[in-house]
Amino acid sequence: MAEPVADQNSALPESPPDEQGEGTEPTNGNREAAKYRTKLREAEAKLEATEKRVHSLLRAQVESLAAKDLSVASDLFDFGNASIDDLTDPEGNVMPDAVDAAVKALLAKRPGLRNGSAPWGDVGGGRRGVSVPDSPPTMLEALKFTRR
Repeated sequence: MAEPVADQNSALPESPPDEQGEGTEPTNGNREAAKYRTKLREAEAKLEATEKRVHSLLRAQVESLAAKDLSVASDLFDFGNASIDDLTDPEGNVMPDAVDAAVKALLAKRPGLRNGSAPWGDVGGGRRGVSVPDSPPTMLEALKFTRR
């Protein structure tokens, strides 16, 4: 004799019927909805973390472009009130021309923020016009030099 096949839903614990009079269906639906809500929260958290990382990378790229003219590159954001959205194109790429324009506008208002590491050129230090010998001096040349 074959044993009677148990109903698949009988293995689940029965929950009390809700106001609509349904038994286990809302519970299973609620579990599935909770699972999707959890996945949604995880995806939103990952998206937020990725957006923060992209924003910081874009800011670092803008600061590296601004560092050639500003002594402190973050002054472009702090004093120049620039934003990443103003300095990027619609695809999110940094526009070097916009960064240069923002730096020039900031330096027009606050010239003291300019990078002070401009080359000075020749300031007169060091020996001039001395030729370097091809070979090291000999002992005889050293003795001749001391007799003078």
